[in-house]
Amino acid sequence: MIRAASFMVIFALMLGSAFVSTAKSSKKNTPKYKIKINKQCCTVTIYKKENKKFKPKKAMICSPGYATPEGTFSLGEKMRWHTLMGPSYGQYCSRITGRVLFHSVWYYSCNSSAQCYREYNRLGTLASHGCVRLTVADAKWIYEKVPSGTPIIIYSSSKPGPLGKPKAIKVSGYSGWDPTDPDKDNPYKKMKPHIKGVKKHREIKYGKKFKAMKGVTATNSTGFGSKKLVKVTVNYRPKYLNHYIWVSKVNTRVPGKYKLKYSITDELGHKAKKTSYVKVKNRK
Repeated sequence: MIRAASFMVIFALMLGSAFVSTAKSSKKNTPKYKIKINKQCCTVTIYKKENKKFKPKKAMICSPGYATPEGTFSLGEKMRWHTLMGPSYGQYCSRITGRVLFHSVWYYSCNSSAQCYREYNRLGTLASHGCVRLTVADAKWIYEKVPSGTPIIIYSSSKPGPLGKPKAIKVSGYSGWDPTDPDKDNPYKKMKPHIKGVKKHREIKYGKKFKAMKGVTATNSTGFGSKKLVKVTVNYRPKYLNHYIWVSKVNTRVPGKYKLKYSITDELGHKAKKTSYVKVKNRK
């Protein structure tokens, strides 16, 4: 009886240990991320698990193709560079299923300065032979942040996803570089947006209409018009103060000095600014 009881205790302890081990293993294998690819809208949405629920955290623009399969898959092996059709070459490749990969827009060779810019400018449309093309920054993010085994759902819908569809960053002329590539040699790192048409000093008649953005234009780091990204802040200096205070606009019925600060932060996070001083004349 004693031997039988001892055996039962040992068996129970072993069973308990196995249960704990299995529980730990199960918890460890619980996916941290989930990826959804919307073929119709050409968007990728990254979901992260928080408090036992997956919440949308990051949206990416992509270029799948008509041959991109729909269904549920599991993220597979990762490859820093990989040979594609052609042959051509992709950066930061992560396998979705079979020959279908996440990867950058293709290159003529395994060189960060040899990308096909025409294909880069097609991001956000159905353009691939089945793989899911991304900007280098987004492909690198998945490559480095999202572990193999993460579930991937590919579907088609007229709704891009909970975070919407990011705006594509276009390039003008051939440089061979993806503007989002974090490589230290990327020439886009040295490029800046520009604000034009801002006069350093202006005088406005009392009561005359004034539009801060009249005649102002802007281009982003890749050379495209970006006037919509320009922001203007207005400060006013009353006669009884020796400094400026924030106001909502230039009020041409309130004479005095105004300082306008024009600023732009483009899609690459690059910044530029200009300042204009406006004097509203006294009423005659």
